[in-house]
Amino acid sequence: MSVCFRSSIFAGAAAAVGLWALSLGGAQASDVVMPAKDDAVNAQLPQEVKDRGQIRIVSTFGYAPQQFFAEDGKTPDGLSVDLGKALGAVAGVPVEFTNATFDSLIPGLDAGRFDMVIAAMSATAERGAKVNFVIYQKTDARLLVRAGNPKGINGLQDLCGLKVASLKGSLYNQVIDAVSAKCKEAGKEPVDLSTYDNSDSVYQALIAGRVDANYRDSAPLIYTARASEGRLEVVGPEYPDTPYGIAIAGKNADFAKAMTAALDVLIKNGTYQAILDKWGLGSRAVGAATLTAVGSPADSYPRPPSAVEIAFGK
Repeated sequence: MSVCFRSSIFAGAAAAVGLWALSLGGAQASDVVMPAKDDAVNAQLPQEVKDRGQIRIVSTFGYAPQQFFAEDGKTPDGLSVDLGKALGAVAGVPVEFTNATFDSLIPGLDAGRFDMVIAAMSATAERGAKVNFVIYQKTDARLLVRAGNPKGINGLQDLCGLKVASLKGSLYNQVIDAVSAKCKEAGKEPVDLSTYDNSDSVYQALIAGRVDANYRDSAPLIYTARASEGRLEVVGPEYPDTPYGIAIAGKNADFAKAMTAALDVLIKNGTYQAILDKWGLGSRAVGAATLTAVGSPADSYPRPPSAVEIAFGK
């Protein structure tokens, strides 16, 4: 099947390619064989998608191993890309990838510019008020610091008074805000949170010493630390984290059902597990394709134990 890439067309997005994206290289194993078209899934696709002849996927490249640019600086690569291509193969429609800033992903869906987001997006009830979520990956979170851990950071409880970098619109910003509240309750300085448009900027700020730590999904942190030539390291425990979901606009319920059926096919035929294994994330597989429809009750969404409560105690 064909796959193409174009720069984002909505405000604030940029095709950011920096030293980190270039240094991460390609896949860790041979390419996954794409599955054949499934007629039953294809029949569920909205006519608009069939007429267009393309599924439009938006992501945030520069977040390896989930999604990043290959060594040429322009070819989409990573778990999200392989998964998107496989979903398109099952549906019988080619996919197109667009790069964007994280905080512009859901607005892009709302505006009808894209069909779905595959971007390591945590499936929360807050986001679910606007989008449908197809849950596709389990996660955990850790901390990334400069080599040698000069600030002695061993957990979220050690961030009081320090500078932390994160992405604009990230769920992890809420965690850091909660950490700040705990710090102030204990009579300590709050966390100084700085947000950036892309992961390259986060990592470069950390290397340059402008910030002290980054907190997020451990997979990209481990991947980045290994590629940093000894300049970064991952510290602290693995905190429970919210599983990732493919986000689809709330008004596109039929397409959400079709993509749930497509993921179910990938799980059953082994392609899904092969994709996770390729990127070293085999242990994060979900057992079944699950659709959480837009506006579902809060208890319908995954609710892992609180990382902040684990770090500070209730």
